[in-house]
Amino acid sequence: MKVRFDIKGIDCPHCAMDLQKKMCSLEPVKEATINFAIGSLVVDTHDECDEEELLDLMQQCADDFEDGISIDLRD
Repeated sequence: MKVRFDIKGIDCPHCAMDLQKKMCSLEPVKEATINFAIGSLVVDTHDECDEEELLDLMQQCADDFEDGISIDLRD
């Protein structure tokens, strides 16, 4: 299942890559891809999961990585 998010507050492309690697190591995540230029995060999960729970998990990961990053479900 792929879930798309908007992500804001990342300072540089290198930081985006580091955060992406951290997100890929999370349990339900098969792959996470951050596009720094357009502020996009796409998460592919191993199984079906609740989008709100996944959002909370991604936000917690971002908060642990660096202050000021916000992640929202894309409409």
